[in-house]
Amino acid sequence: MEAVESWGEIGERIAEARLAAGMSQGDLASKVALDRTAMVRIEAGDRRVSALELSRLAQALGVPVAHFLSRPPAALVSRRVALEDGSDEATRASYRLDALLEQHARNARWLITEGFLTPPPHTALSQRSEGPVDPGSLASAARKALGRPTGPLGSMADVAEKLGLFLTVVNEAAEGASLLQEGYGVAVISGESQPGRRRWTAAHELGHHLLQDEYHSDAGVAASRDERERQIDRFAECLLLPAQDVRAAWPEATNDPDAARLTMLSLAANYRVSWSAVVNRVRRLNLIDGDEARRQKANSPTRGDFLAAIGEQPVPDLEPGTTGKMWRKAVLGAWEKGAITAPRTVELLYGAITAADLPTRSLEEPLP
Repeated sequence: MEAVESWGEIGERIAEARLAAGMSQGDLASKVALDRTAMVRIEAGDRRVSALELSRLAQALGVPVAHFLSRPPAALVSRRVALEDGSDEATRASYRLDALLEQHARNARWLITEGFLTPPPHTALSQRSEGPVDPGSLASAARKALGRPTGPLGSMADVAEKLGLFLTVVNEAAEGASLLQEGYGVAVISGESQPGRRRWTAAHELGHHLLQDEYHSDAGVAASRDERERQIDRFAECLLLPAQDVRAAWPEATNDPDAARLTMLSLAANYRVSWSAVVNRVRRLNLIDGDEARRQKANSPTRGDFLAAIGEQPVPDLEPGTTGKMWRKAVLGAWEKGAITAPRTVELLYGAITAADLPTRSLEEPLP
């Protein structure tokens, strides 16, 4: 990412972050102990900002200081809706998600540039395609590359990493966004969704990555899904719940609704997907009809249903702060080499551990 080149650009970045946070200039000024007139001049680029003031602004707005000092990737800018004082919450949430995506992209670039993180080799699986794709074939190819043609997939952060997408989970309501970089990709997923939905969103962003979409955000697209989005959703469905697995698990007594529900409970738990995703999948495979699908969706299982049917609940995936194994090893490798401080290590691991949890390291000469 390019560095900003003027105080005007810094002021513009501050103004955007303020609008995304839903603050007025007066609100922000009071939070950082400045006059409103000073804030007006800062956003206009007519007043310089000290390092301490930038730090206070970053803390008040929930973004890193680096957010003010670097330009957003061109792919984000080309798709972004301009923020204004009257912008709705969906637009503000989209910007906040983009800010977290930018931060994750900066962190990935540093780890890669410094040699701590190595993206997996580029494979023929990734393909730029603006036209129709075969979701089932792409999902099968992805599973083949993962060495898991059938069966439940593990952590979606690890799955995405193996296919060149470095993913993390953030505390933001907008579902997810991804950005294509040179030789790899980055993505952020909302930790505020239900666990099954988080895995679906991760698979969805992975689909965009494999199709080499420069930038994608799920924020605000629910009401206007285009054909591309439907294709990516079909990819996620096929990746998370392979047709052969569903058919193999389906009871022979197809007219037994209790057996069918028990099978769907097992699929939801073992493959860690949402109840609606399971119902939609078995309906699409013509294992139940439309009326039965509607009945099952209206009767969402409780925690007790899972405990009674299979003895355990689905194991949640993609908790806030989650990253893949490669990312964690890279960050801790930088820590052990003395390349980063303890606070920076915790920051790069997105708060998944505390400074007290960091491994010991021997960087100093032993005492005589």
